[in-house]
Amino acid sequence: MPRWQALDTLQQAGVSVFVSMSPTYPTMDEDDFHELLSYFRALGEVVVFHEPINPRGANFQQCLDAAQQAGYDDVVEELQQMQESRQYWVEYALDQLNTVQQVATRFDGLQVHSWPDDELVRSTSGQLRSKLEAMQQAVSPESFSEYAPDTSPEQSELARDGESVDHLI
Repeated sequence: MPRWQALDTLQQAGVSVFVSMSPTYPTMDEDDFHELLSYFRALGEVVVFHEPINPRGANFQQCLDAAQQAGYDDVVEELQQMQESRQYWVEYALDQLNTVQQVATRFDGLQVHSWPDDELVRSTSGQLRSKLEAMQQAVSPESFSEYAPDTSPEQSELARDGESVDHLI
């Protein structure tokens, strides 16, 4: 809440505000994303940068250790499953990217710029890989002028509302 209040204070002072919703965890669902994005939308016309967690590097281990210390056993179990199964992580990451983009469409003036991990892109093929590469290469929509940029068509859901990304994998 203190971070949100700081962002609100900056926004009210006329400072452009951008939010990094990263990393998102495997236990987060549509309701969690809706709640977070509603807070961000309340700040005004905001760009939200989003990236699902990936099981590489020290940052992942830090997240895993923190979840263990906090007693978040469900998060720990999901994170460990990601470490053990690349396919599990790929499916999670695609679902998260898709869900966040779908939820974002419910908020006028809220733009989400998703960051698919390079390893995720390499783990896909065909139309899905092309979509993820376009998402990676899309210019982020933050504006440093009084005119808000258009939403990038590359930054959209991977599958339509109610659809699973499973058929794309």
